[in-house]
Amino acid sequence: MAVQDFSKKIVVVVNKELEQWQIINTVAHIAAYIGNQLGDSFGTAENFVTKDGLNHPRNSQYAIITLRAKPLQLPHLMLKARQSGLLYHGFIQEMIDTTDDQEIATILKDKVDADIVYLGVGLFGPKDQVDSLTKSYQLWR
Repeated sequence: MAVQDFSKKIVVVVNKELEQWQIINTVAHIAAYIGNQLGDSFGTAENFVTKDGLNHPRNSQYAIITLRAKPLQLPHLMLKARQSGLLYHGFIQEMIDTTDDQEIATILKDKVDADIVYLGVGLFGPKDQVDSLTKSYQLWR
C-alpha cells in the first residue's frame, strides 16, 4: 500500500453553459482520461476492506475538483495547459457529437485549433501549479 500523495490534484474546468448531461459527460471523460494516464499511481491500494471482509475498490488518491468557466475562457485555459507541462486533457465538441474516433480525426484534420469548441479542460499536477492556472474559475456548485 502506497502513502497518499496530498501534494497533487486533478481539476476539471467545465463550460458552465452546457446542458447537465453534457457537463456530466465532459467531467467523466476528462477524469477517466487523467486516471488512465496516471496508471498505478492513481490509487494507494486495490481496496478498502470492511470489518466483515468485504471489498470496496479505492478511488483516486488525489482530490478531484470541478470548476466552471465561461465558454470563451476555455481556449485560453487550454493554451496555458499546453504550455504548463502538466498532464492535461481538453474535451471538445466533436467528442460529444460522435463516438467514432476515426470520425473525430477526420473532422479535426480540417480544423485549426482556434475553431475548436472546448467543453472542458482537465489538469493534473502539483497543487500550486494547478491552482495558479485555475484560480480565476469558480467552484462548481
